[in-house]
Amino acid sequence: MRIRASTPVLGYRRGAGFALALCVSLVISGGRVAAAEKSLISPYFGASFTIHKNSYAFGQAASWTRDGKVLSGQLDSAGVSQVYRANLDGSDQQCLTCNTVQGPSAFPQERPQGGWILFESYGQQATHTGTPGFGGYGGDLYVLHEDGSDPYRLTTNSDPNDGAAYTASTGVPYDNFHAYWSPDGRQIVWTHTEAHPLSEGGQTWEMLIGDFTVKNGVPSLLNVRVVGKPYGAYETQPWAPDGSGFLFCAAGGLRSPYQSTPPGWGHMQLYFMRLYGRGASPAHPRVTKISDDTPAYNEQAVFTPDMKTVIMMSNRGNPENSWYDLIVSAAMRTGFDAPNTGSTQTLQFLSDFIGSDFNSNLYAVDVRTKAIRQLTDFANGVVPEFYWNHDYSKIIIGVETKGANNVDLPTWIGQFNGVSNSERQVPKQIPAPGLEGTPVNMARVGSQAQAIRDPGPTDNVSVRVPLPSIRAAAQPHATERSGTSTVPGVVATYLGLWLNDLTALSRLSGQSISTPPLLGAVGQFG
Repeated sequence: MRIRASTPVLGYRRGAGFALALCVSLVISGGRVAAAEKSLISPYFGASFTIHKNSYAFGQAASWTRDGKVLSGQLDSAGVSQVYRANLDGSDQQCLTCNTVQGPSAFPQERPQGGWILFESYGQQATHTGTPGFGGYGGDLYVLHEDGSDPYRLTTNSDPNDGAAYTASTGVPYDNFHAYWSPDGRQIVWTHTEAHPLSEGGQTWEMLIGDFTVKNGVPSLLNVRVVGKPYGAYETQPWAPDGSGFLFCAAGGLRSPYQSTPPGWGHMQLYFMRLYGRGASPAHPRVTKISDDTPAYNEQAVFTPDMKTVIMMSNRGNPENSWYDLIVSAAMRTGFDAPNTGSTQTLQFLSDFIGSDFNSNLYAVDVRTKAIRQLTDFANGVVPEFYWNHDYSKIIIGVETKGANNVDLPTWIGQFNGVSNSERQVPKQIPAPGLEGTPVNMARVGSQAQAIRDPGPTDNVSVRVPLPSIRAAAQPHATERSGTSTVPGVVATYLGLWLNDLTALSRLSGQSISTPPLLGAVGQFG
């Protein structure tokens, strides 16, 4: 089955349509002016995009290796998530963690230069929630060699209490997730969150970067510092191809430190954080807004190699309003706001996309004009993570189908047609056009900005991982997850605040708000 996306522009800010039409007309007219203006619009934005269903389902967040194989998180025979490498058709499967790392483990990413595979694991936290790499509690960053040897836990000292084990009622639950290599393989960016009691500020979310080093064969994550200060909820996305920064999404209160116009309470928006190049540094990053102000959920994203287009996941084309749409629309319309966004947006973040009425697809966003074009049309699905292969010729996509058993999400392969090799070149100019960005302004959010608990720089002492106490066969893959997830007791204290906020929003908007999907889907943490 192949799906070809429609080509019309679906929505754009005022003036964007004129800019796009002007560029296109100049290109068609020919001559020197056309040649000069042609580069303003990415060939990816206008090229047809086709996808086909892969013969093998790799599940969520499958990624590519340099040689065209696929890394994935799949269940072993005992129902524990492990890291696998295989051919695209599912043949020649090798489990890299089954005999080397205590699971569950998932979210593998090969270093661009090869040699190491980065992944997330709950192996050292017996009390954990969710699935490693996707946002929950209990995850740390690990690396191992491409043959599964020499596994090391990278995050230790950058965790609360140096990464000591916590329980449902003691210690500080935390998570490290959505981690990505920089293009030169020298740095890693990820999202770090900690669940503290409300009396101590509640849950904090931060975006961190660290330097990946190898000394005498031992890998380490050093010089860890905060580049996204605690406010609301975050999720880091892959780096820009030129290594100048990374994409991320954020949701919080009425106002945001990342845009001058209020995005609205609970509105997940997509941004680019530039760390390098003119006027930017990890201490003073500059941010460009990618998504528009349509009341929609905008999250997973990657750049095209020319950095003129961003491909993002959004639910904006949903034919019926989801629970999330109603909440965000009401908040934007009324100017609703509330404190404690780090804690309340934790639950909002988990509830946004799990409702039966939530449907998302891939969209292309022109960086300069913010024109938006729909690329896929999954009528009853949710598109989570998706990634380019090494030469930017194919994208691997996992699609959750509502109402189906999604232990192994169907895998789809997408590609842009008619884009030449010369048009896949990464720009040398930093910042790339349209990505200058503006300084982060935490003053805009007032008391919603939270204290940085560990500003760094922090050097992690990596730990060689002990062999797992129980080892199951890598295959056949189980169809159900084993083990249990435990929601930390402190998170339950956030629930009352969040429900009170929803009640206040309902009163202010005069709109009835149904039970949040999260409360009816606790089983997703299993």
